[in-house]
Parts: sequence; C-alpha cells; structure tokens
Amino acid sequence: MASTHNQQVLADHKAKFERKVEGGREFNKLLLEMGAEPNKFVEDPRDGRRWWIYITLPENVRETFDLHLEVLCLSASYERVEPRTLNTIAERLHAGEARLDPDFAILLTPDRSAADLVKRRRGQLAILTVDANELRRGPQVGLRERIARIMVTHDHYDLTTPITEPVAFYGRRAEVAKLDFALDRGQHVGVFGLRKAGKTSLLNFVSQHREGLGKPVVRLEISGLTAEQFQLALLENCHRMVRQTGRAVPRLMTLTRDGNPNPAIPLETYWIRDLRSLLDALPGRLELFIDEIDQAWPGGRSNVGAQEATAVLKCLIQLRGVIQSRDAEGENSIAIVCAGVDPAIFERPLLNGRDNLLYKFARLSFLSPMKRDEMQEMVRSLGRRMGLRYRDATTIDFLYREFGGHPLLTRKACSAAAGKRPDKEIPWHVPLSALREASVLHGPNSPQSEVADVLESFTEWFGDEAAMLPLLWSEDHRECEEARDWARSEPDMAAHLVSYGITDENWAPRIHAMRALVLR
Repeated sequence: MASTHNQQVLADHKAKFERKVEGGREFNKLLLEMGAEPNKFVEDPRDGRRWWIYITLPENVRETFDLHLEVLCLSASYERVEPRTLNTIAERLHAGEARLDPDFAILLTPDRSAADLVKRRRGQLAILTVDANELRRGPQVGLRERIARIMVTHDHYDLTTPITEPVAFYGRRAEVAKLDFALDRGQHVGVFGLRKAGKTSLLNFVSQHREGLGKPVVRLEISGLTAEQFQLALLENCHRMVRQTGRAVPRLMTLTRDGNPNPAIPLETYWIRDLRSLLDALPGRLELFIDEIDQAWPGGRSNVGAQEATAVLKCLIQLRGVIQSRDAEGENSIAIVCAGVDPAIFERPLLNGRDNLLYKFARLSFLSPMKRDEMQEMVRSLGRRMGLRYRDATTIDFLYREFGGHPLLTRKACSAAAGKRPDKEIPWHVPLSALREASVLHGPNSPQSEVADVLESFTEWFGDEAAMLPLLWSEDHRECEEARDWARSEPDMAAHLVSYGITDENWAPRIHAMRALVLR
C-alpha cells in the first residue's frame, strides 16, 4: 500500500533523526519493542542539537500508567544537561498543547548525570531520562520497565522547597485572579499566611505568568539582603530589562553602561535618582515581587537584626515616595506584590512610638490552605506521576479533614502513605488505612512533625492567639463555648486564627491533626 504524504514526511524526519542523533536508532527500537508509536519528529530550529518527539503509548501501557495522551520526548545531544533544559520541557508542556500529557515527559541524552538532576527536581515534573550511550551498548531494559522504575523511586509528594515550574503549581485560581486584577490597576498587595502554605510558590507562579504577558517584572527576596544589596539588585534587574527591550539605556551614576556596580559612587545617595531614570526607560509599569517582606519589620522577628531591618524598611519607604510621586504625575510607576508570615509592616500604625509610613500601603490578602477541590487536584495529579490512584472519595475527605488543605502537610501524609505500596505495585489504589497509618507517624519529616512545626511557627508570630486554642478546642463544652463567644466579641484578638486557616469561621479546628498537639 502506498504511503500518504504525511506518512512519508514522518518517515523522512524519523530517518534524519536516526542519522543525526547518537542513540536515535536505538531509541526508536526501544519504542517499537514496547509497541509505542512516534507520531512526530521535529528538529528544533533554534538549536540543532534538540529534537522533539511526540509518542503514543500502547493501550495496555496507557491504562497501567494513566498516560492516555501523547508523551513528549526531548532528545538533547548535550554533554551536560543544565536545569534550563528541563525548564524548556516544562515550558513546552505548559504551552498547553491538548494532545500532550502535562505530567510526564522523556529526555534522551548522552549525559549520564541527567537522571540525578531530574531526581533533585522531583515534585516539579516527572521526567524519564534515557541514556543515549547506554542504548548503544547492547540489550536494554524495556521502556515500560523504565517508566515503572521512576514511578516507584521518585517521590513527587516529598517536596519542601517552593514550586518554580508552572506545570507543578496547583490551585489558587482565585488568588491568582486577584493578584492579576490588582497588578493591572497598579495596586499593591501583601500576601500573608502560614509557614509553607504556598506563598513563595504563588509569587513564583504569578511573576512568571506576568513575565509571559510581557510585563516588566523584578523578583527579590529580602531574607539575607542588606539594604545596599536590595537597592543594587533592583537597579541591576531594571537595567537588564531596559537593555533587553532594545531601548536606550539611561546614563546612571550607580551602574556602568554594562550594568555593573560603580564602586566610586555612594549607592545610598543616587539609587532613587537612577531608579527614576530606569522607570522612565521601561515599556510600562514595573511589577516588583518581594518575598519575606516581614524581614524588613524591625519590631518583629527579622533574622537580619533590628539595625539592618530598619535600613531595608527605609528603602521600602523611599520606594513608596517614588510610587506616590510618579502615580501623581502619570509616569511609569511600580506595583508591588509581597509575601510573608507577619503582616505587621502594613497592619500596625506605629513603630517604636512613631508613625509607620507603610501602614496600609498594601492591601492585605491572607493565604489560607487550599480548597478541597484544589487539594484533590494536587493529590491526584502528583499521584499519577508515581503510579498511585486516589479515586476513593473517602481518602480525599480524610486528607482534607486532617490537614485542612495545607499543601505541605497533605503532601507529607501522601508521601508517607506511598511508602506502604505493596511490592512496587502499579497502579496502586491508595486505601484509607494507609493514610490513617501515615498521618500518625512521628519522627523527622513525618506528617506529625510538620504539623508541630506549623503550629510552633504560628505560635512564635501570634503567641496570644495561639494561647486561645486550648480553650477554643477544649473538650469541656462550656469552656469551649465561652472562649468562642469571647472570640466573636473581640474578632481582632483572634483574626489570624481564621485568616491563616488554623480554625474555621466558627473557631473549630480546620487542621484536625493539630488538635491533639494543642490539647496534650
């Protein structure tokens, strides 16, 4: 039977791929042995060492691993795979091609260390690495076995660092929409919430999203920065963006033409002058994302000390002055989105008996734990990458009741439950009993230790409110009702208990796993 034009094009590209890529012929043989069909070979026009391959898995493999869409493969003929290569895969999946599975990809590479790089980034994206040199040496492990191996060895639930890849970000749709709305109008927002509730991940996602829209974006983390480092980082980032737009770079005092610091000029004296010049040169309003904003509050628990925190606070007050004057004059200004645990920097009118000039500068937005449907999406999606199924609604109900939608606590419980998988079974339908056993585990990095850590962190920041919990959750019904009546009559005295998701609106536990710690 004569081949169609499309079939001939596919055959030509396949042959070219096998000629140009070391291990390419053997990789196609690996696909053939499993019954997988490569549907498309695309040589990357920006880099001839990269090929994109679209693969349809056989039906039995699709059912086993829950990979019903096409799988994306990147062939990268680099001696050394850098993190940006994995970012490239994530970006292509995030582009939203409906035919591609969003949670799984394959990387064909001669770099043996790529597998370790992928493992260190677990939780971001499930990527199977195939060693091109190994393929050429002889009989190999089949592709099905390779997929099964990474599903039982890579724990995507066990992630304690902030999410950096959009494909690994779950839920928070309402929060993202609110930040988009505020930024479009040049409004300032402070996002505050519990330790590891997802504040940094939210800032990462929104800042990348806004960059994708072509907005001028700068992302800074105050923790560990001196006032001078903060000023310099802001100027250097703005200088870089101006150069990237192709616009004329203004003549600055603090930076050279190449954007390097000018050691002969005192930064403190000229940084605001240079910032104004850079704002004039940007194509629109600067969107400034600042993490760990509470580190700039001298009256709180700043890790940098009161003196340095005061210096950083002064920088922020200077920024406020720039924003007010430029907004009044209709010039390119700055919209700030920041995050932290303690909102005192915008919530308290006085600092050491003097007016706090940042009081109510930013609108407060409290990041409570996830909604049930968003938590469910996260649990099931991460489970797919590990060959786990959460189709029983009772398991989702249990997780939500015990951990209230707190992302880290939920993931820790799921991680512990995954360790009970019988004999590397795939797929494994996680039973309620495994979650019950996992939820009460103690020891380092256990669900119970993380619950205790969250409670301890809240107690450090809001000790008076934490002290109310034994009364609000008391087993003595009368004592409990009296405490809740008092909380209703003095809502400001217990405001963070509700807004941070420690309790529900009626002061009952939202994170039920925390109750035993409070009452012991």
